Amino acid sequence: MRKVNLCKVVCVTDYYDGLSEKEIHYIDEARIIGRTEGNSKRLSDLCHKAYADYATGAISEMAYNKIYAVCIDYAYPR
Repeated sequence: MRKVNLCKVVCVTDYYDGLSEKEIHYIDEARIIGRTEGNSKRLSDLCHKAYADYATGAISEMAYNKIYAVCIDYAYPR
């Protein structure tokens, strides 16, 4: 019997646990824009829009922190 490492599947699934479809969409959109455009106006606008939704309670603090981290990682790569 062959063992299969499912860590990547579990890790990704855990990352989205507890997030709404809207919050997941923000994260996925930030990744797409970040990969294709890097530090761009579109990425900045997305991050600002996510903050506005967080400030009004439309998305959670946990989700906003994840969205912000993705935006920063792509805008300012190490």
